[in-house]
Amino acid sequence: MIFTSKNTLLKISAACVILLNTHCDNNLTAEIPSYIEIQKIDYITNNSSTIPHPNNYHSVNITDAWITMNGQTIGVFELPCKIPILNEGLHAFDITPGIKVNGISGDRRKYPFYEKFQTEIIIDRENTTQILPVTAYKSNTQSFYSNEGQFEIPGQGTILEAAPTSDTMSIIQDEVVFQGSKSVAIYLDSSNSYFDIRNIEALELPTNTFLELNFKSNINFNVGLIIVNDSDIEQKQELIQLYPTENWKKIYLELTPLINMGNSLSKFKIYFEGNYSNLELENAVYLDNLKLVFSK
Repeated sequence: MIFTSKNTLLKISAACVILLNTHCDNNLTAEIPSYIEIQKIDYITNNSSTIPHPNNYHSVNITDAWITMNGQTIGVFELPCKIPILNEGLHAFDITPGIKVNGISGDRRKYPFYEKFQTEIIIDRENTTQILPVTAYKSNTQSFYSNEGQFEIPGQGTILEAAPTSDTMSIIQDEVVFQGSKSVAIYLDSSNSYFDIRNIEALELPTNTFLELNFKSNINFNVGLIIVNDSDIEQKQELIQLYPTENWKKIYLELTPLINMGNSLSKFKIYFEGNYSNLELENAVYLDNLKLVFSK
C-alpha cells in the first residue's frame, strides 16, 4: 500500500493543471530577445577637463555599466555583459561607468567624475548589437598630482616625505613602473621595519574627494588621512588596508567619511603606512598614478 501526503497530492494536482493548460493553449509563444553586448568602457582624453591626463598616463578600473534605455533603468551589469532586450527598432541608451568603491564588491556605484556615454542604436530581433562606450573625466573635475612624473615638483623636490617615526623613506625609481618612466617605491627589511609616508603639504579638500592610485605590493599596507586642524594638531585616521598583489592594481578610495571628521578649517595629508612581514625577505610597496580627484 502506498501512502501519499496531502501536500504531495496538492503538488501533483497543480502540476497536472499546468500541463493540461500548456497542452491546450496553442497560442503560448516565448518572445525571442535581441541582445546588446558591452565588453568594456574605454577612457579617452577630454580636453575640456581641468585634469591633464595624456592617453599614455591614465588607467581605469571600470567594473560595471549602469544602463538606461529611453530614460528607463535597465539595470547594473558587471563587465563584460550581454543583455537581453525585448524591443527592436531605434532606441536611446545611457551607459554610466561604475566602480567598486574602496575595492569592495558590495559597494558598487556610478563614479561621479566620469562622463556617461550616450548613443542611439537600431536593435534587430534575434541579433546581438555590440556597443563600444567611452568615457572621460567630467569638465568640472579637478585633481592634484595628476601626471606621471609629478612625484617631484621642479625646484622643490618630492611631494612625499617620511614621518619622524618612519624607519625608511620613499624613493622615486624607474625599475618597477606601471606607466611612464617612474614610480614611488617603499622598501622594508628586518632592520627598517616600519614606514609612514605622507604628502608634505597639507591640502584643502572638498568632501567629495576620491584618491585614485595604482599599486603593487608584497605586504599589507594602510592608507588613510591625517587631519590637520587650525592649531596644527594632527589626527590620523585609517581608511583601508590594502593587500598584496603581484600585478599592478587600480583602486578608487573614497575619502569623504574621513574628511567629514574635520571641520571647515581643517587641511589634510594622505598617508601610507606598513610594517615588515617576515614572510618576504624584502618588502616592497610601489605606487603610481596618484590622483586626488574632486569636483569644482
